[in-house]
Parts: sequence; structure tokens; C-alpha cells
Amino acid sequence: MTREPLPRRERAAPRAHTALWAASTGLLLAMVSCIAPTRAPLKPAPPEDPYGSMSAAIAMGKPDEALSRYEESLARQPQSTATRILHARLLMIAGKLAEARDEFNLVLATEPANTAALYNLSLVAGLEGNTEEQRTLLQRVVQIDPSHPEALAALGDLSRGRGDDTAAAGFYDRALAADPRSVQALVGKGGVLLDAGDAEAAEDLYTKAIAIEPDYPFSWADRARARLGHADTTGALADLTRAIALDPQDAWNYGDRGRIYFQLSRRAEAIDDFSMALKLDPSQFQVYALRAQAYTFAGRLDEAAADWDKVIALEPTYSFAYPARAVLAWEKGDWAGSRAALQKAFEFDDGQFSYLLCAALAALRDGRKADPFVQQVLAQAPADSWYRDMARYLLDRTYEGQLLAHIDAERNTALKSRELFYVGVVALMNGMDRVGLTYLLQAEGRGAPSAVETDLTHAELERLHAAPAP
Repeated sequence: MTREPLPRRERAAPRAHTALWAASTGLLLAMVSCIAPTRAPLKPAPPEDPYGSMSAAIAMGKPDEALSRYEESLARQPQSTATRILHARLLMIAGKLAEARDEFNLVLATEPANTAALYNLSLVAGLEGNTEEQRTLLQRVVQIDPSHPEALAALGDLSRGRGDDTAAAGFYDRALAADPRSVQALVGKGGVLLDAGDAEAAEDLYTKAIAIEPDYPFSWADRARARLGHADTTGALADLTRAIALDPQDAWNYGDRGRIYFQLSRRAEAIDDFSMALKLDPSQFQVYALRAQAYTFAGRLDEAAADWDKVIALEPTYSFAYPARAVLAWEKGDWAGSRAALQKAFEFDDGQFSYLLCAALAALRDGRKADPFVQQVLAQAPADSWYRDMARYLLDRTYEGQLLAHIDAERNTALKSRELFYVGVVALMNGMDRVGLTYLLQAEGRGAPSAVETDLTHAELERLHAAPAP
């Protein structure tokens, strides 16, 4: 129903939380290797192991609880560089970035070449949105340790983020040479390959990442994209379902799975997934657009119109929303609404004079003059275009015989269908229902899918079908 059947996500940028995920899971290992406080041998029972309880809290997604337990333990033992870094990482994962930054800087004040502190401080900078500081810190890490896999993979992510896939691939390759099990590098290199059109090679890397870290949801989601790249919709659905099971709060995965359901004509499931995506993240205007189309195919026009209105409110420059909204208003007989949406559509595509001609028809049906729209077509459309012929017809009905002869001789079926729409609607407006219906039926199904007249022909026939018998 719109000029863009399936609004697409922006190219998937490297995820800032890839490294943060690694940091949080790395904390579990760090806690196991930390030296617990020395216990007095004469106590009847050993105290609670703080690191075990902290690990459990991290695993359950409760970083604040882990931080609290750690700070209680910290008060009972002397500070060291390792414990300070561990504390700072807990602060970072708990979202206390300023405090984490202070802790890392305290370490660097006495150990300026401490790569653990530099790397983790780069994560803080990235989470704060300071990519230049992040890049500088990562470069310092690599200068000190040229085989630091995490820093190399992160530099790859930053390169991808600015569109330099060649540099990104180099960093990922270096990271994988240092650590073939680097999930961040495997996922990043997979993204580079997928952008280059090598979906099967990308899938292989995502599969390796999944084998190493099966609970990392983004590898599953990215492998779904790769599988879609070579038409494996069954595999893609399975991967997205797994990603959702691992992280039920990620709105994007519901949207992507809904998109596949939509393409497979599984409309109810698509609507359910789009609705869940919007419940989790109501700012995704693309998902509103997708759900609007699913609602339209399901005949739920009021809900479709409401979703298109939401798209326009969230992203007024999303031009595909306006013709879609105009078609829905047309089918409901909302001529003023259809006219306004068609005018807006022309603002975004001022070479598509069909929008003005259809707006002229909507104006006539609303008891208004079509002249402003028609005159604009006559003033701006190419001299030899069919747009001008149709504009003259809407201004002067004595031109009808000449126009019908031209339409009858037209050999371009798609163009002929578009022209028949106008004469069909004019016939209906003049009370010639049988003639108008004949023209519309001749036009139906023969127009270009991207032409607004094609959608409006369908909408007009739906209106006639729904109208009560005289």
C-alpha cells in the first residue's frame, strides 16, 4: 500500500554493548580468580564467599547488588590494583560511569601503562558517547600491547561505525590472530562480510561466535540477518526466536522477526511481534510503518491509519507515510485527509505529479475546486507528459473524447491503467456508476505497484464494494 513495501532498518552498526557484554561476563571470571580475604583459622565456620554471591548477582542481571556486596567486602581488605579495577568495572556495569572513570584514573595515575585500566576506561568513554576519546585510549592500549584482542576488536567496531570496513576488517583479523575465540571480532568481521554481500561467509563466523558464547543474543540475531541474505527464512526465524529467548527485552529482534512473518504472509504473528517491539521501544517509527501495512492487509484500516499517523508524528520526513495515509483516507471517504496527505507527498517528491492530480480529484469530491492543483501540474509538468493531458481533462471535460481516444491507443498497460483510474473516478462523480466501475475494473491489477493510482484504484473499488446497495 505504500511506495516502500517494507521499511528497512539502518545498516546495523557495531554495538557498543558488545564490549560491555564481554566486560560483564569477564567479571565472572575475574571474581573466580580474585584472592578472597584471608580467613582466621580458629573461626568455627567460614564466612560467606563474597565473590560467589557477586558472580551470582551479575549472572542474574543485578549489578547494583553485586556492587554492594563487593564494597562490603572491600571494606574488610586492603586495596590493590586488581581490586580497584574490579570495583571500577562493577561501577561501570551498574551505570555509575563517572565513579568508574575516577577509579580507572586513580590506577592510571600510578600505572600509566596498565592496559586493563586503559581498555576499561575506553569502554566508559564509549558508553558516554565520546568516540574520539575511546579511540585514543584503545590506540594507547595497542601501542603498549599490539596483540590486545579486545582493543583491536573495539577499534574494528569504531572503524565500522564510521563506514571504513577495510580498516575494520584489518583490526578484526589482527584480533582473531591474537585470539581466535574473540566473539567481538568474529561478530564484527561477520558484519563486514555481510555488508560486502558474502552472507554465507558471514554466517560461518556468526556460527563460530555462537559455539564460543551461546548465550550472547546478538550473534544469533546477526546470524539471522546473514541467513536472510541467502534466503534461509526458516533458519533466520529460528535464530531470532533464540535471540528473543536470550534477551526478551530487545525490541529490534521482535521487529526483525515480525518483518519475516510479514514477508511470509503470517500477518497475525507479524502484528504480535511488531506490537511487542513497540511496547518495548515506542520510538521505532519503522515498526509502526510495518505494523500499519500488516493492519491494512488484515482489513484493520483504522488501526493502520493510527499507525501511519504515529509514523508521521515520530518522523515527519519519512515520505513513504504520506501516500499510504492518503490511500487509507480515500478508502474511508475522508477527502480532506486524503488531499492533505497527497499534497504532503508531493512536497517530498515534486516530480511525481500523480499526487497533485489525485489531490485534485479529492478536492472535487470534497466540494472544492481542483484548479490550484491542476494549474500547478500545467505549470511544472513536462510539456509532452500525460500528466498535462490529465490536468487539461480535469479543467475542461470537453477534452474527454480526445483523452479517451489517447487512452485507447496507449500501448503501455501500466500507464493506461493509471489514466483509466482518473476517468473512472470522474465518471462516478458524474453519476455514471456503471461506466466508472468498468474503467476501474479495467485498471485494477494492471498498474505499476509503485504508482499511487494503483493503490487508489483498489481503495475506490473497496469503497464501492462496501457501499450499501441503492
